[in-house]
Amino acid sequence: MSHGSPAFPAKPAARIFGLDFLRAAAILSVLCAHLFAVLYPHVWWLGILGHGGFFGVELFFVLSGFLIGQILIRIGPELADGTELPAFYLRRWFRTLPLFWLLVVANLALDHWQHGAPFAASAPLGHAFFLRNFTTLRLLILPESWSLAVEEWFYLLFPAALWLGLRWVRRFDAVFIVIALGFYLLSTIARIVAAPQPAMTWEWLRVVVIYRFDAIMIGMLAAWFAARFSAAWRRIAWPALIAGIFLVTGMYANLWRLAGSWVTNGPDDFFARTWRFNLLSLGFALLLPIASAWRAAENPLAGAIRRIALWSYAIYLVQYPFSRLVLPYLYQDSAASAAHAWAIFFIQLGGTIAISAVLHHAYEAPCTRLREWVVPKLMRLVSK
Repeated sequence: MSHGSPAFPAKPAARIFGLDFLRAAAILSVLCAHLFAVLYPHVWWLGILGHGGFFGVELFFVLSGFLIGQILIRIGPELADGTELPAFYLRRWFRTLPLFWLLVVANLALDHWQHGAPFAASAPLGHAFFLRNFTTLRLLILPESWSLAVEEWFYLLFPAALWLGLRWVRRFDAVFIVIALGFYLLSTIARIVAAPQPAMTWEWLRVVVIYRFDAIMIGMLAAWFAARFSAAWRRIAWPALIAGIFLVTGMYANLWRLAGSWVTNGPDDFFARTWRFNLLSLGFALLLPIASAWRAAENPLAGAIRRIALWSYAIYLVQYPFSRLVLPYLYQDSAASAAHAWAIFFIQLGGTIAISAVLHHAYEAPCTRLREWVVPKLMRLVSK
């Protein structure tokens, strides 16, 4: 093992505003898509934004691949000896698991309070360790955890595969590319095989882990290209942005179709179940060159965007249980006035963001800071 920092040989770069902007856009797309439901009777055209949740999560997948890819490329020379692998896992788990487990407990308590029927012990354990949607879908609590399961299994499997590959071949770039393409093809081919089955739907293929690694791999491959061909990465920023906007807009339009004078959901066909996922991920990846070079001046709007990005993980986990908690008291009649509906929307929006901010500063951030003390000490013990 290297005699530098046992927890990673170099510190990551400072936060980049363009990536924070994409992260904030992703979480606000998810949040508003979920909260707009109370407004549909009064503002019908908001229904056009109803797939924002799908798009927000897909953007998160690409961003996750890009950011984790940068970490793995940075520590690549240290991975083969095996000691950086547990450091990577510990750092990821300190970042993601404490808040997630807290919200699993909170959802169990909320469900028991509202419904009274306890789950079998296997259900919360299965949710806590991301076992409920690996090859099938059996989520009972915290339904948004499906996407966290995709990411956690990626955190677990890809670095392990990279480590194994480097045990045999010491050429990091070759191993990285081969494994990333292998994960990409695994999910893409699995969707192609599953898509024609009569009982299959695009929604099912969207949320089961084994069908979704390719979205993250697009971000991983983008990270490798940005690291190894930085000049070209900068040169393609504006053409890539135009192509990315075109692809993302086209894939969103594909979610809809005209039915007479109405707009309704597009067909659940083979393209929707397969290539739409790939093209959407590619579209988001094409936004990364311009985003990774975007350094915003300090102003209140930029500060708000950075804070939303910083709180995005908490917002993602809080919005569903908070809505479950307050909606029964706020909204009993779909024919309520528009003013009432807007009030409920802003209560949910503001409450979710406020609770998430408190959780981030009081719990999530301290857990993340704790890893900077714990992980190096554990790695020093391992290296002795």
